[in-house]
Amino acid sequence: MVGTGIDAVYLILLFVPAIAGMLLGLVKASGRIPVALCAVSCVIGMLCYPYHVYSPDLAYEIPVGSYLGSYAVSFDQLGSFFISISSTVFLMIVIHMSHSGHGYTPGYSGMCSALFLSVTLCMCAETAILLLMAWEAVSMVTFLMARAGMDEGARWRFLAVTHIGGLVLMAVYGYMWVVSGSGHLGDWDGLGTVLGQGTSMALALLLFIGFGTKLGTVPFHAWMPDMYAASPTHTTALLTTVCSNAAVLMLFRAVYSYIGADGLTDIGMVVCLLSAVTALWGAMESMVQTEPKRILAYSSMENMALVTMCLSMGLIFWNSSSSLTALVTLAGLLHALNHSVFKSLMLLAVDSVEDVTGERKIDRMGGLARVLPALSAVALVGVASLAAIPPMNGFISEWLMLQSLIGTNAISSDLRVAMPLLIAMMGVCGMIVATSYARLFGFMFLGRPRSQGAADPRPLRKGSISPMVILALLCIGMGMLSYPIMNVVSEGACLTAGIDASYRDGMSGSLEPLTLGIMILGTVAVVYAASRLLSRREEETDTWGCGGTLDERMQYSSEGFSQPIVRVFHPFYGDTSSIENGRYLTRFQEPFVKYIYNPLGTAIYRVSRQITRVQTGNIQSYLGYILVTLVVALMAVRLI
Repeated sequence: MVGTGIDAVYLILLFVPAIAGMLLGLVKASGRIPVALCAVSCVIGMLCYPYHVYSPDLAYEIPVGSYLGSYAVSFDQLGSFFISISSTVFLMIVIHMSHSGHGYTPGYSGMCSALFLSVTLCMCAETAILLLMAWEAVSMVTFLMARAGMDEGARWRFLAVTHIGGLVLMAVYGYMWVVSGSGHLGDWDGLGTVLGQGTSMALALLLFIGFGTKLGTVPFHAWMPDMYAASPTHTTALLTTVCSNAAVLMLFRAVYSYIGADGLTDIGMVVCLLSAVTALWGAMESMVQTEPKRILAYSSMENMALVTMCLSMGLIFWNSSSSLTALVTLAGLLHALNHSVFKSLMLLAVDSVEDVTGERKIDRMGGLARVLPALSAVALVGVASLAAIPPMNGFISEWLMLQSLIGTNAISSDLRVAMPLLIAMMGVCGMIVATSYARLFGFMFLGRPRSQGAADPRPLRKGSISPMVILALLCIGMGMLSYPIMNVVSEGACLTAGIDASYRDGMSGSLEPLTLGIMILGTVAVVYAASRLLSRREEETDTWGCGGTLDERMQYSSEGFSQPIVRVFHPFYGDTSSIENGRYLTRFQEPFVKYIYNPLGTAIYRVSRQITRVQTGNIQSYLGYILVTLVVALMAVRLI
């Protein structure tokens, strides 16, 4: 129950505006009221962690229950911090959405409120029935918000794959519910001692698979590129940030708190290998895509694979080193939060670029840094964070990952062989994605305009730059002030899963992010000031074009930029090349779609066509089916 009247007021302010916004979204004449109510809940959600510090025992059980159990929420330190960061990102996306000029209907705004309500309940649910209902609502709401009138197949693939994962999670949570005899998640702590090692391993693997369908783990990632490209950008931004945060938090709690990490080393190795393959594939595919949102789709796949890799390595380290376990799980949780900030920034920047230029491919953009310097600056911060360049927040969490891998040299001879391979994998991924993000920024903002829309872009919509500036400042601030954030997350993980909070003992060296950030930013400022003071009068002349006239076609194309990596990994990409209208074009088809999903879909279609033959429409046939079923059932009962 709620401890004080102030607690009750806080919960009302957190949930009631979102509920009202969801209901008002059904009224066409509600205008901007639903999005305003959603923003109110987001602001209150931002205060979740500060309020947890004030009232650490905040919990509430709804007096009206159901046949399957009661509905209750509770806010621990880790969940409260996740809610605060996710609410901040959610608010920035909502503000940008309200100024984007895309003409979102009240229904869409109402679904935003429903999504905020769902993901927040996922992160604070105390009962299994509320958790499963909220998670199912996340899938359904994002499916409805993804409707854009372009590629309907993309969102249906998303619904099919994520619902398979949802069914897996229902089975796992349902089994733990039956074994524990309680629907309250707080009663599930240490359930692995009751389940046994074999069952615990099976449930942990199913949890990684169930949540992996939404996080983009190979081979369940097939929906991501098309979904990102075809859906409204704000839907994509919410899906890849706040929804991913909820999935990571739920996965961490289920594996480390409910089941327990003891004895799951083998599962950790399996998931670690699968995550490494996913990260590599996401990095490689991001390098060859030509649409910004497809590039960011594979980027999300790669980043979420790093998160699951960290959580799986925590299982491997559990019986060897508590400090390394704390360090690597901290890296995974922190990277999920950092990813939500810099990925939302980049998606909003891409949406703004597509809005002002009317173009959707990077080969049709370029030259925007000169006419849109503010947008170019915030996008540069986002790209630097994506590429893990210090002192941005993306660098800190990936640096912690490398620290945990380096520390394995002292704990196990078996890991001394495997972990250098993971370090090499991270290095290869880092190089590929850094090149991919440099390519993304370069083709969008540098060079000559490659189309009329890029040459003469529309002005940015009023107010749309503000949320991106805030997110860019968060990328810098969360990097430079990372130690306080790391302490909060580590302490929250310790309270949630019993992990030793002394994560610094696992580091092989020390680093002061604030000092490093000041040094780097100070150096950049000094170099810039010196270049301005020492610069001579500039004189503009035409670039020498080998006797010809330069135009946009004489620049590096995206196909040409990615050809070296395509040539090296040609068998994996399955690319086809052609010349159309005097241009050399390369097309790619996902091998997982070509060799797994397409044959599977064809087989299901053929079976369904065979099954339709029994639907004759004849009442006598149906009565015959009933008679046969009844006879078989009676014989089965007789034999039993």
